[in-house]
Amino acid sequence: MDAVEFHCEPPTNMSTMVVAFGGWIDAGEAVTSAMRHMVRQLEATPLASVDPEDFFDFTQVRPIVRLNEAGERTIRWPRIAFWTWQPPGSSEGLLLFRGMEPHRRWRAYTTVLLDIAARCGVQRIISLGALLAAVPHTRPPRVTGRSTDPTWQAQLEAWGMYSRPRYQGPTGISSVLLDAASQRGLSSLTLMGQAPHYLQGATNPEVSQTLLNTVSRLLGLTLDWSSLDEAVRNFRMQCDQAVAADTATQTYVRQLEQDYDATAEETSPALGDETLNSEQLFHDLEDFLRKEREGGTT
Repeated sequence: MDAVEFHCEPPTNMSTMVVAFGGWIDAGEAVTSAMRHMVRQLEATPLASVDPEDFFDFTQVRPIVRLNEAGERTIRWPRIAFWTWQPPGSSEGLLLFRGMEPHRRWRAYTTVLLDIAARCGVQRIISLGALLAAVPHTRPPRVTGRSTDPTWQAQLEAWGMYSRPRYQGPTGISSVLLDAASQRGLSSLTLMGQAPHYLQGATNPEVSQTLLNTVSRLLGLTLDWSSLDEAVRNFRMQCDQAVAADTATQTYVRQLEQDYDATAEETSPALGDETLNSEQLFHDLEDFLRKEREGGTT
């Protein structure tokens, strides 16, 4: 693992790995923000970083120039990082990972990640995701999932969160990682949060918080993520203000609320493990708003 720099000796009792990839299934940056918050709040221990040189096109994900306290220019490269955290009194811990979906050498990339997981004693993996969906910002975010672990799968079904796999088509790095993990005998769980598609580009702390609460619940950990409450309140307020400025958008959100409420008692639908067609959702929204505005001027 020449591309890996360890910051300390890897512990061997990190039974569960939680992964957060930026990119394709990180709608509203909910996934990477959730992991960033998790690492910070748990005061997780930095374990290792992976050299991004072989995996990224730096014309697509450019390094960032910063000024340090002395006013000197420094370059920050795309980060691929691992942390560890062990709950007090527990004999096992969590291996936490955050990194961007790579531009190339996906199989080599997943091999590096899984080799680190193996050194840490990982037996199961939780993959976090967030997709754009036709849901309103005025309702609690939904999270769906599925698992190859019987206990986790039973929990998802009992909570009405299980999503039946139906998707066929282009896939993301998380699916490639979990497929490779399965070949190594590791069990896995995928969680997918739903972010309102009409808020493209907006950072969504509410989906982040919901993902974190779901992970805590699945792992049987008493972790408090209320530190995100203020960010969630500000997010909702900004969304309300933006929607209030346009009558057609208000009508559209009310329609989404009706659809959401009508399915509130149903088992979570089969959403697949990939992002929905955000371009199609955007065009559907444009069509709806255009018709509303045209209807209002006749």
